[in-house]
Amino acid sequence: MHSDLKKNARLSVLYFFIYCPLGIVCPLISQYLSSIGFSGTQVGTVTSLGTATAIFAGMFWGQVYSNSRHKRWIIAGMCFSAGLLGILGTAAQTFALYAILYSGMYFFQGPVHGLCDSLVLSKNGNFSLIRSFGAVGYAVAVFAAGQIAAATSLKSIFYLYAAVYLVVIFLLSREAEPPYYREEGEKIRASVLLGHRQYMKLLLCAFFVLGTNIANSTYFGYLYRAGGGELSGIGLAFLLMAGSEAPFMMLLPKLVQRFSSENMILAAMVLSAARFGFYATGPSCGMLLATFFMQGMVNGILLVELVKYVDRLVEAKYSSVAIATYYAIGNSLSAIVCSMAGGVILDIAGVQAVYGFFSIYNLVAAVLYVATGLYKSKNKCKR
Repeated sequence: MHSDLKKNARLSVLYFFIYCPLGIVCPLISQYLSSIGFSGTQVGTVTSLGTATAIFAGMFWGQVYSNSRHKRWIIAGMCFSAGLLGILGTAAQTFALYAILYSGMYFFQGPVHGLCDSLVLSKNGNFSLIRSFGAVGYAVAVFAAGQIAAATSLKSIFYLYAAVYLVVIFLLSREAEPPYYREEGEKIRASVLLGHRQYMKLLLCAFFVLGTNIANSTYFGYLYRAGGGELSGIGLAFLLMAGSEAPFMMLLPKLVQRFSSENMILAAMVLSAARFGFYATGPSCGMLLATFFMQGMVNGILLVELVKYVDRLVEAKYSSVAIATYYAIGNSLSAIVCSMAGGVILDIAGVQAVYGFFSIYNLVAAVLYVATGLYKSKNKCKR
């Protein structure tokens, strides 16, 4: 019992810091790019190009990780490289150069969280509890970065981003290596997953729900300011919204026991569509703050239960590459569509139309999830 508590505490600290860099950059990247003269379409293009690299990076690093005996050092090296490229990007002023550097940063940053999920699941820790500390780290980072950016400059977020990754590298160095499943002469490849029908169905559903929640980090600043909010208030809004994810993650074990993981995922998809539909009406910044808990309910469920669903669908030796591919397609490819479409819609019709698109996108996910039978509690790999 004591060893389990110690393990969960150690991994919770790791997750707190591993999600801080994401919270530092994502909510303010659009504001930073706007401050150096980029248009809405250019903002959407830069963020989507960066995320595009994560599609290939996820599959690439997922295979490298699965076939390696030094898994934690692979993640550590990726964190160092992402931090370095983040700092180099502060010197770029042109659209083309920044797009290249941001894409490089995402090549290393993008797959980190999926590989960490695989690492934690392989250690049989309390994933819901541990992942909740990632939500706390994200929320704290968003608030701190917003205050620091307001007091200094938006450029400072990239130095903070790199500094936190150094803490992550230190924490990873103190972790034991996760289990190694590959047999002698065997190569674990992502292509094998193409023949797994249930996994591919889940991947499609994830594609239509996760990208909007990522793109929301980019466009929420526009929505908040259109509702009368100030730049410094964006940090408070994200602190409340992202911070509300942790309590729901902690409640998940009891909720899943009563309603099932599959049904909780469906409820979160429907609620996500309703949330963005409300945002499309153009609420005031006060109303956006008052409904902060909706993000906690949606992300608190989806960010935990979808990963666990992927893990239980596939064989243990394919878990790492399956989760990495899930992040690459469900998160990154979907985020590209949402970011690029959001940027174009923003320039043409305004931020309310962006969130109308997000709402319809999520409704497609819910319909597909029901139509494919994934809501039924019978989808599990026999290990």
